[in-house]
Amino acid sequence: MDREVDAEEPRGMAWQRVGAVCGIGAVLALVASTLIVPQPPKANASTAKILAYYIDHRHTLLFAQWLGGLGTALFLWFAGSLRGAWAREPGSASELSAVAFGGGVALAAGALAATGVNLTLVYLARSIQNSTDLVRALYLGQALTLTIIFFAAAVFLAGGGLMIRRLGAPWLGALGVLLAVFDLLAAGAISDFKGVRSPTGPLPFAAFIGLLAWILAASVMILTRLGRGEEEEVLDVDEPVADDSLKEENV
Repeated sequence: MDREVDAEEPRGMAWQRVGAVCGIGAVLALVASTLIVPQPPKANASTAKILAYYIDHRHTLLFAQWLGGLGTALFLWFAGSLRGAWAREPGSASELSAVAFGGGVALAAGALAATGVNLTLVYLARSIQNSTDLVRALYLGQALTLTIIFFAAAVFLAGGGLMIRRLGAPWLGALGVLLAVFDLLAAGAISDFKGVRSPTGPLPFAAFIGLLAWILAASVMILTRLGRGEEEEVLDVDEPVADDSLKEENV
């Protein structure tokens, strides 16, 4: 029985490492999906400007949406690895991992829904040029969806931040909680068509960057922690061997 437990520990560490790598991959994919496309029109932009954006940059937008979907899939794996690694821990760690995972799933679902609306605009932009109301409804729908998902991001960051303190990074836990509060404010950027309170304004974008920064920092910290754990295990194994050799020399 002990051998089975010992055998499962390296496997668990390996899957935690895979999850952390997926977190880094998610950040890279999502950053790339944002950088390869021009800045989208504001929420109060004219229908002609919105249509021109989707028609002129069709192929780039398609690739950007694929990268966004890939980043979302990798993020789900990262969130699932956090849940799996801490689900069996005693105390509040198990409950917090469930909270973070639930927030991550809701966040990913909202992001994929907005991706679907964006793809609809990319494919139909030429054929719905005369339906100005439909164009604006689809564009504002995806923009508002990408804003209110920060409610879910706040749950993920708060749960993950409080949980990750047990990994020896209280500063990262505090940062997660602070970003969660900021995301609640960013999710309220739906009261105006322009400026800070707009869904296409700077507040949601800053919340997006903060979320990616926290995921990246958490992934790197997990990889660092796993590396230190392996080094400590090697030292623990080597120490008894050195003691035995000293005993033989004394005899």
